[in-house]
Amino acid sequence: MHQNTIVDALFDKIYVVSLPTSLDRRSYVSEHLQKAGLAEFEFHDACGVDHPDVAQFQNAGKVASYPPCFRCGKASCGRTDCNNVLIPPQIATFASYLRLWAKIAATPQRALVLEDDIFFHPHWLDVLERLNREITAGRLLFQPDVPRLLRLGWALNEDHSPEVPFAISDMVKMSNPCHALTSSFAQQALDRFVSINTTPDVYLHRDCPQAGESFTIFPPIASELSWSVGEFQSLIHPKEIRARYLEQQGNGEEAEAQRKLVEIHSKEVAHR
Repeated sequence: MHQNTIVDALFDKIYVVSLPTSLDRRSYVSEHLQKAGLAEFEFHDACGVDHPDVAQFQNAGKVASYPPCFRCGKASCGRTDCNNVLIPPQIATFASYLRLWAKIAATPQRALVLEDDIFFHPHWLDVLERLNREITAGRLLFQPDVPRLLRLGWALNEDHSPEVPFAISDMVKMSNPCHALTSSFAQQALDRFVSINTTPDVYLHRDCPQAGESFTIFPPIASELSWSVGEFQSLIHPKEIRARYLEQQGNGEEAEAQRKLVEIHSKEVAHR
């Protein structure tokens, strides 16, 4: 089956979440999707930290404050690699997804949502063909009027091996880099939203779905190039992996600057 055919059979719309100012990412993802045969997609403009929605949520008291740590609910979760307070980029990212869910909910559709550093693995079409067979046979419902979330891609790990057998699981994976949802589920995500008390991936993939509404597809069809590889700078917290990537590219000075950025980056609030 031709890749356009299988994608068209599964999804009505493809959205790429991206800051309008991220020109390097937009250039990359446009080329990557073109090579994958996905010429018809729509950029969903993400909110920057100066977007009015960010201030509106903060002023309305709809953002979790510290203490406690928003991740573990304690004064400290004991992890040195974890931020304990929601910083403006995380609030802006949540606001971006709220706007996207409203867009998807407004029209009956099955939407494929990608982040702008997405990387499709070679087996991606084979997995989608298997998924389409399950849907066509009626063993998995995936239609606009059924609340459904499909987790399709997450941070690079051993799951991404093509040797992993095809499976549909209820295991939770943080799949913001690549997931699909129906307009009905998008509406549920909006209706169940109360405040920004976690990150959008945790809300969407762990907290929001009720029993039977979400499934995870193995092997994942995609990963991303910032958190996993360091090819792109993380737009939330600068990562050490970015420095290692720059070193591998022979950019020693940039790698050193990246490590200094990681060192001085504030991601925790002190509490006594």
